[in-house]
Amino acid sequence: MAFDDIDRFELCIQDYLQHLRLERGLAENTLSAYRLDIKDFKKHGKVTDARLVAPAAVSRYVSHLDKAGRRPATMARKISTLKQFFKYLQEKAIIPRSPVESFSAPRISRYHPHYLSPAEVSSIIEGVDTATEAGKRDQAALEILYGCGLRISELIELRLGDIEFEAGFIRVTGKGSKQRLVPLGDFARRALESYLAVKKDKPGRNRRNYIFTSKLGERFSRVGLWKMVRKWVLKAGVTKRVTPHIFRHSFATHLLEGGADLRAVQEMLGHADISTTQIYTTVDRDYIIAEHKKYHPRELARPDKSG
Repeated sequence: MAFDDIDRFELCIQDYLQHLRLERGLAENTLSAYRLDIKDFKKHGKVTDARLVAPAAVSRYVSHLDKAGRRPATMARKISTLKQFFKYLQEKAIIPRSPVESFSAPRISRYHPHYLSPAEVSSIIEGVDTATEAGKRDQAALEILYGCGLRISELIELRLGDIEFEAGFIRVTGKGSKQRLVPLGDFARRALESYLAVKKDKPGRNRRNYIFTSKLGERFSRVGLWKMVRKWVLKAGVTKRVTPHIFRHSFATHLLEGGADLRAVQEMLGHADISTTQIYTTVDRDYIIAEHKKYHPRELARPDKSG
């Protein structure tokens, strides 16, 4: 079909969605959500050719969203969609430069009395006594809960084969047995390496190579994890009610508050509802690592790698 035979913008949308379908295996409901967001921009940005979109059209669209009373989370999602769409067109040499690159998503305030501040997280993690194997285990578990945003079940199910130290990723099996790759930051990596260096598995136990185990050599239990978190929270003097899952919420909150791309955070969390929507997507691994290192509080203060 000749390029001029149909709406030029529509052709670019079709090409992009086909790319997501074939290269990233996204579900049809996800592709439909992408299409609706891009078509919404086409309509209210008043554009007909994706190759000729100027920043002024994006500004016009953002102004429309603001006047329509769209929530910051919705605006952030729509801008994120456009960034990914025009990034694809730029990579395909359809456009020389993305018209959305200078636009930032609105800040999403997600602090709640039950979320931890970066300072509170640091006081809990750094207050762990790492003189023993159990202490090193606890600190590594806390670093991964917060640094990787894992669910309780995902943490206790981690096995040695799930850790890609060289690549900087953890392979996580989430709900529905769906796997995702989550960046392993420097703090979490160092704590995990320190723990594994002294970890002693009991003979005949832990045949499945679980990383976090009890004194008896069994896989760490949910109850054990709750007790461990409570222990170090009390020692740090944090008065909030802190559960293991709050580290996951804090992970998402701090990244979004710092300005991280909404879709990158959703990918790291694995189908979590971060922005009151359920947009499931996959982004490039290098992009996820960059977002993690750029915005996560522990990464911003990461130690000298030469140490």
